Parts: sequence; C-alpha cells; structure tokens
Amino acid sequence: MTTKNFNSTNNFKHFMFFSLILCIGFSIQGCWAEQDIQTQPVVSNSQYQVKNFDSLLGKIKGLDDALLKMHFKLYEGYVNNTNLILQKIQELTRTGQNKTPEFAALKRLLGWEFDGMLLHELYFENLGGNTANLDPKDPLMLKMQQEYGSYDQWKTDFVSTGLMRGIGWVVSYIEPKNGRLLNEWINEHDLGHLAGGKPILIMDVFEHAYITQFGLDRGKYIDVFFNNINWEAASNRFKKKNELN
Repeated sequence: MTTKNFNSTNNFKHFMFFSLILCIGFSIQGCWAEQDIQTQPVVSNSQYQVKNFDSLLGKIKGLDDALLKMHFKLYEGYVNNTNLILQKIQELTRTGQNKTPEFAALKRLLGWEFDGMLLHELYFENLGGNTANLDPKDPLMLKMQQEYGSYDQWKTDFVSTGLMRGIGWVVSYIEPKNGRLLNEWINEHDLGHLAGGKPILIMDVFEHAYITQFGLDRGKYIDVFFNNINWEAASNRFKKKNELN
C-alpha cells in the first residue's frame, strides 16, 4: 500500500469516526431535549377566580340567605381546590414525577373539583329570575314541547330525576348528536355528563343545597328552585347553542 493510499484511508477513518461522534452527540442532545419538553408544565399559570353571587341574597324567595352564604363558601372551596390541584400537577410534571401514583390521583381528582366549581357557577347563574314562568313563545319552551309534548311533561321528567336517591345534580342538556333536550342525573359532580352536551338548566340536589332549611324534604326545595329559575339565563344558553350550530 502506498503512503498516499494509507493517508487517504486514515483520513477517511478519522472522518467516519468524528461523524459517528457527532451523530451520537446530536442523538443524546435530542433525547435530552425530548425529556425537557415532556417535563415542562402543560397547564398555564392562570388562576380560576371565585365569582361573586351576593346579588342573589334577599332575592331567592324561599331560600334563606344563611343557606346561600354557606353554599357560596362551599363553591369557593371548589375553585381553590381546582387551582391547588393544577398547581401540584404542574410541580409534579416539572420535576419529572408525572408517572407516579400521586400524579394519577390528582389527575382523577381534578375532574371532580373542576366540575364542582363549574356546576355551582351554572346553578347560581340560573337562579334569581323575575318570573317563575318561561315565555310560551321562547325557543326553549318550543324545544321542550317538541321533545316532551309539553312544558309540564318536561318538568315532570326533570323533577322526577331530581327526586332520585343519591347526591348530585340534574342537568337539562342539549346532546350533540341529534340536538335532543335530555334531563340527566349527574352523580356527585363528574359521573353521567353527556360528552359534548350543552348544559341549559342546572339544579343542585346535594344535601348541602337544602338540608339546613328543608331537612330531608327535597321535593319542597325543588318547588322553591322552580319558583326562582332565571329563565332568561337558561334561554340564552339554548339560543347560543343554536347559534353555534
């Protein structure tokens, strides 16, 4: 082998060696970059704020202000716990602990607290109406008649759902598949929701919503609820759903 050929062979070997080193280096850097991406927080730092529903005080005929104030305080806890859980999930993700039992438990608990927050807001927002009756010409009334035959039959179904044994909510939904109006039982806060459904009217039937005033007489509480529905709020939710469609 000539000296020239020997040097060319050595140069080629050196080139291949350093190329291999560079490839390995870039591969390792890529792995580290991928790990960095995975451990970055996936939730923003924005905090959910407690809404003020004091305007309902003295306005809900048949519900004591003391009961409402207690309910507002309970709702505040759901907001605070939702923020706290999201913060802890961020911390676990940032420190690479997102495959731990603690991470999994918090992820499962998040839906319960978040739904507790949102359902209470929707519930308070559809209270405090000036009239106990829905306008006969309102699109929501026409939808009730279309689906149930009459408003009274819709109400009977809603009330019967609310009288079921257990703790939770009644939600009158527009379901996303055929646009039907369905009254659904939500167990606690997070079980029974219709995926993609639009909540139109929400009633809290946890004991804390009525027991300090009505004892175990849930039916009497439901009567008071219907006498204080903010039908404008419910109707606007239905109209917005139709506009989106």
